[in-house]
Amino acid sequence: MRTVGIRAAVREQMVTRARRKPSESSEPIGLDAEVVSEEAGFRAFLRGLDRRYPQVSRWLGGRLDIEVPAILVSVGVHAVLMLGLGMAGLAVQHEVQREFQSRVEDHTVLGELDAKADFQDLDMEDKPLTNTAVGGSFSPNLAPTVVSAPPGVSVDPMDAASAKPASTLQLASLDVSQATRVAVPTATMLGQTVSIKGNGAEYADGVDGAVDRIAQEILGRLEKGRTLVIWAFDASGSLAVEREKLGKQIDTIYGHIAELDGEDLSHDGGLLTSVVAFGNDRSAMTTAPTADKAEIVSAINAVPLDTTGIETTFGTVAEIVRRWGHYKDAKGNPYRAMIIVVTDEVGDDEPRLEEAIDVASRAKVPVYVLGSQALFGRAMGAMDYFDPKTKVHHRNLPVRQGPESVALEQIKLPFWYDGYQYDMLDSGFGPYALSRLAGATGGIFFVTRMGPARMGFDPVMMREYKPDLLSRQQYEATVAKHPIRQAVLEAAMITQQRMGPQPSLTFPAADGPEFKEVMADNQTKAALTANAVDEALGPIMQAAKHRDRETSRRWQAHYDLIRGRLLAMKIRCYEYNWACATMKKDALKFKNETSNAWKLVPSEEIRYSDKAASAAKQAKDLLQRVIDEHPNTPWALLAKRELKDAFGFQWVETYVKPIERPKMDSPAAKKQKEAMKTMAKPVEVPKL
Repeated sequence: MRTVGIRAAVREQMVTRARRKPSESSEPIGLDAEVVSEEAGFRAFLRGLDRRYPQVSRWLGGRLDIEVPAILVSVGVHAVLMLGLGMAGLAVQHEVQREFQSRVEDHTVLGELDAKADFQDLDMEDKPLTNTAVGGSFSPNLAPTVVSAPPGVSVDPMDAASAKPASTLQLASLDVSQATRVAVPTATMLGQTVSIKGNGAEYADGVDGAVDRIAQEILGRLEKGRTLVIWAFDASGSLAVEREKLGKQIDTIYGHIAELDGEDLSHDGGLLTSVVAFGNDRSAMTTAPTADKAEIVSAINAVPLDTTGIETTFGTVAEIVRRWGHYKDAKGNPYRAMIIVVTDEVGDDEPRLEEAIDVASRAKVPVYVLGSQALFGRAMGAMDYFDPKTKVHHRNLPVRQGPESVALEQIKLPFWYDGYQYDMLDSGFGPYALSRLAGATGGIFFVTRMGPARMGFDPVMMREYKPDLLSRQQYEATVAKHPIRQAVLEAAMITQQRMGPQPSLTFPAADGPEFKEVMADNQTKAALTANAVDEALGPIMQAAKHRDRETSRRWQAHYDLIRGRLLAMKIRCYEYNWACATMKKDALKFKNETSNAWKLVPSEEIRYSDKAASAAKQAKDLLQRVIDEHPNTPWALLAKRELKDAFGFQWVETYVKPIERPKMDSPAAKKQKEAMKTMAKPVEVPKL
């Protein structure tokens, strides 16, 4: 079990420290970041037990937040953990499988929901929600400074890289080819001077807001010796405005460096700059590294437009390091290089991510990124773009902007009623691959853009929910050891690939000619949705007994939200089918002369069965738990959206304006015909 591995790692570290000589014990060398995190996490865990169980404290010889010999702490950790595991084992209960017969016997058309509604996974009356302390290596790290693990080292004390994934989880089968953005582990607000190198992101108010921070990072590099800054610009059309802004800010950036450079480190060739453009290919825009600001600005403005829609981001970083990572000028003076990537997408050559990290890390070249915030649990975003050549304003062009994690960790489940769908919700982090590139090389991901219609989240608060900044192989191995994480990814995969179309909530008059056909079509859609939900609920409910053993706040939020939303949707599907069946059996009559349609609206009453009503309460409790335990996060926002509308349905009559099609000889039809004649060939949609 994971807890046993954690306990062994902490115990071994404490025994090693106890055996050191006094001169050795004060040295931080040898204390891996993972073990430091484990020790701190368990001390916090023990203090929580101390508050709840003072008898444990007395048995260990006093309050647990005071200093005690390392050996005693080790023994105490061992004993308390064994006690805790024993108690957790007693709490595990078997899921009771039950079936109950539908009370509607006459709705057996093809595609409708099965008359036997299997709600065994909803029967949770004897399993009240519990709250457990969060600890371990995935517990929140709220310290302003972070000890980073070296590139390639897993944050899990158990050797995640060497572990074999469980046969029940094959991440390779997931649609992870588009889930290639992990987020920054920690974040600082703009204006804070603490730089969390290698493990963080900072929010900047656009390119203008990033100017000061970039200048500080360059100056910090200068203090270590002669510095070469390589700006790598995404040459796609979507970044044209950003490149223009940054070209105008170069004077400001280098001006700030000169003001802060009290020792004139940047003079006499101390600071040189190169500019590189990349798209499907890459090219150096400066013939050689230069200190001439005018030449730098000219090079940025000369970046050619790449129309392929392909960004070789990681290959470009690797090639830059190979070319300039150990640069020396004509006099043989060595330079320390740093790369600043400016892009609004992830990149299309992510298989070269680890290569870029390896090359940059060995050359000690940090990579900084000025980019967009990743989408929460989604790979593809949308962007508006004005084509300067055709003068056409294109709306919602697809761009790869997420997710913030290695794989898609959220389900795809629409909200049935009017309101924002949150299908493009900012995650609070940067995209996975770019954030990992920056973090693993000692750089920083600067969030310089957020969607105009999307919501941002407090980065300081969101650091508790940082994604796992691991290589794909390490991520898969770590997930394979945690049942809750396996269940989350499996449910996400099922809904992303198999979710059915959303049924309509508006129907024609029950005595009309279209009624039966419309009703059958929508019941089929509801059945397809219910089938996908049932399939996704399978692994979620199987992992329920492991919920309180999960130590990560992020994965706890994932699991509770997904379980609550899937239960809510299952109830909605059965309530929807029940309402349709009752309408077919006993058709309602309009009371208002102007009404011409029927509409299903939310109802608090659950009519399908008592078991369904009980399940609805469980779903509400789960969603409310997410809101209470994870406030001001994407999880809480989605839980609130789900709870906005009740799970049941009731029929109300309404009026739907008929669609009027213009007659062939009407002025509107003639105008439309003339417009089609004069219309040029379709405008080609640009690739961003």
